[in-house]
Amino acid sequence: MDKAYDISRRAFVSGVAALGALTAAAGLSASPLVAHAAQGEGTESGSVVKKHVWCQMCGLSETYCGTLCTVKDGKFVHVEGNPLAGNNSGHGGRTLCAKGNSAPQLVYDPSRILYPMKLVGEKGSGKFERITWDEALDTIASNLKKYKEQYGPETFFIFSGQSAECVDTLGMRLLNLYGSPNWCHNGICWDQRETTKACTIGKASTFPGQIDKTKLLVTWGTNKENTGVNQTRGKNYDRIRQSERGMITVDIRPMYEPMTVHSDVWVPVRPGTDGALALAILHVIIKEDLYDHEFTTNWCNGFDKLVEHVTQFTPEWASDITGVPTEQIVEVARMMGTMKPMALMDGNGFGDQTNDGTWTAVSIFLIQAITGNLDVPGGNGAGLKGPDPMFKLSDMGWFLPTIHEFDKLEASEEDKKNDWQPGTSKLLAPEFPRWAYGKFTYSLASCNPRVLEALESEQPYKPRVIFSHATNSLSCLRQPKRIRELLKLCDFHFTMDTHWNPTCDYCDIVLPACTQYEASDQIHMNDTLTHTFISVNHKLVEPLGESMSDYKFYAELSKRMGYEKDWWDGDNDGILKYLLEGSGFTLEQLRQANEGVAVERPIEQQVVVEPEYRRYEELFSTLPNNKVQCYHELFGGKMDNTDKGTLGYLPVYVGPPENLAKKDLANEYPLVFSDVHGHRLAQHSHRNNLPWCREIMPNPWCKINPATAAQYGIADGDWMKIESPHGWCLLTAEYFEGIAPDVLMARRGWWQDCQELGLSGHDNGDGGSECNVLYDSNPDNWDKFSTASAKQTLVKISKWEG
Repeated sequence: MDKAYDISRRAFVSGVAALGALTAAAGLSASPLVAHAAQGEGTESGSVVKKHVWCQMCGLSETYCGTLCTVKDGKFVHVEGNPLAGNNSGHGGRTLCAKGNSAPQLVYDPSRILYPMKLVGEKGSGKFERITWDEALDTIASNLKKYKEQYGPETFFIFSGQSAECVDTLGMRLLNLYGSPNWCHNGICWDQRETTKACTIGKASTFPGQIDKTKLLVTWGTNKENTGVNQTRGKNYDRIRQSERGMITVDIRPMYEPMTVHSDVWVPVRPGTDGALALAILHVIIKEDLYDHEFTTNWCNGFDKLVEHVTQFTPEWASDITGVPTEQIVEVARMMGTMKPMALMDGNGFGDQTNDGTWTAVSIFLIQAITGNLDVPGGNGAGLKGPDPMFKLSDMGWFLPTIHEFDKLEASEEDKKNDWQPGTSKLLAPEFPRWAYGKFTYSLASCNPRVLEALESEQPYKPRVIFSHATNSLSCLRQPKRIRELLKLCDFHFTMDTHWNPTCDYCDIVLPACTQYEASDQIHMNDTLTHTFISVNHKLVEPLGESMSDYKFYAELSKRMGYEKDWWDGDNDGILKYLLEGSGFTLEQLRQANEGVAVERPIEQQVVVEPEYRRYEELFSTLPNNKVQCYHELFGGKMDNTDKGTLGYLPVYVGPPENLAKKDLANEYPLVFSDVHGHRLAQHSHRNNLPWCREIMPNPWCKINPATAAQYGIADGDWMKIESPHGWCLLTAEYFEGIAPDVLMARRGWWQDCQELGLSGHDNGDGGSECNVLYDSNPDNWDKFSTASAKQTLVKISKWEG
């Protein structure tokens, strides 16, 4: 493109003469439109400037919300939503969630890591000394080269906690160039449920595409009002609006939450027992002949075998396990079988954080399938088709062929023999069975906790170098006491983060990461029906201390490793320019557009059209016999993720390692304990350092029914000792009637202090406030398809008198 958009102050470019660049770049016809290259009126006045930044206060996973940040006299002082960015599917204006509003406090938090540090004592001692970036990078590069030569490239691992754009792209690229397939994931997130879906109902969606046509909405294990307030992209708003229309909502989860208020039926299932509930619902639907006969005849593999199999899973059987009354199980099953269209909205609660999460997810997906609610208007999938974005970025998003391609990994003879993706045979601890990679997953991955176990067992080989990038294994994994001892066994371990977390104490090198407000390394776009918005992430202030952006770190390390030609010559801007190829924009133009660029879509193009429905031949094309796997021939008889056993054909219920059915154990530990996956005032174990969030939630909490607390003489706000067969922790009692009397629910991750409020952080061992210390961590109990592990256990409680 010879001439791109004219990005000047309050630029309103319209008419045919201004469209040459747009039509050339994006293939659009010369129709009237407006390009808002909005610096906006009054954004620069003396020492005050407003700039757009993509918010990541809800985590590094994806950039959802656009913000306008005010810099005054060189200091970041205020943040608000960018109305041009289309937050919340266009519903958002200048509003942000509590975490988003706290962004300036993140930048200037006194506990930030500001300089590279080197361990000078034993791992775990906390003894470090400051070093230069040159020494840090040279040390890392020399160790990577040494261990590759001595033990092979597969002995290098990158740990990713919450999946992060930078780690999932550039981290994986570094691994590919080095020759290692061992990008690592925790086994407790979206991948588990999504991969199971792909193996069971293929390409069909498990999200309502046209909720305005839905008669019954079942939200199962989803907690969007907490885990990502703005990440829901308006779905909470849509649910409320459709409930007012008359849509019936069933909310299945252990705790009564804000969106439960807008539901018609609440099913308070015990944590970790969703699989039993799902099997019982299948039992009722099939027994009472409420399934779709045409669909099951034509599109279900082995439905007759499923019919016979589920006869054993009666509502009475499930009631004892789940705590849900038999009558309610039958009622909900009948609703799901008769109210059409029915849509399911699933979340992390049922498939990702239970040790039988795979079969739980399979059972829930089969309910949606056999009732005939896949790819139909008002059911799951079948969303209206909107216009394409006004322009495109090169493919470098979450599912990127460019960065996730494995052409740098050589296929071993074992890979070739088994038709595996190159590198699969070298995975130390495959998160999923090796046969699933490249077909049903989005990347190769080993599983963090199993990799750490190999530090001790050295089977099938010992990890030598680990890069814990923006992750804290001592909070995100089960049994931090065990993790501490394993981390001491790593030959060379380095990390990069904005704040000193407990895992840093077990590293040889600790690198200071700057926040996204101190760097300009990302480009992102949001597309809505009315316009497409694009912006670079603007740097607001210089990095504090000697902190460096993650992107720049990878570029600098690539140069020391000799990978410049595969790394845009070690130039971060080269990455951004690559992304912009064919978009019609230059990097310089976007950096001049302080508030981003919104290109309005011509009114005649602001239309949505009906999709083709019931595309079952296409959706199930990757599955055996091109059908939904009621009898799971894709799983059955195939190797599991341990390389030692095989998977079954039909869904079963296992339950948490500690559960109320184990009477002897339950007599000593009579209460069920679990924790929420995320919270609106924190992001996993981060953000407790932010005063505006921490003052609302100052102490580690555990929600408890007041009647239960009274039995133990525990008042609201008292510290409780909570003890399981594996360990004990201290949490404050928070009275809450919206939880069953035999269930406790907490939030993990309280290591951060908040110096401004004088609130301390808390330890992750016995007597601390990390609830992961309570859970089972025996690898034999983990899910044999997805490596998911239980975050449910049995506990006893008492008032803490210490």
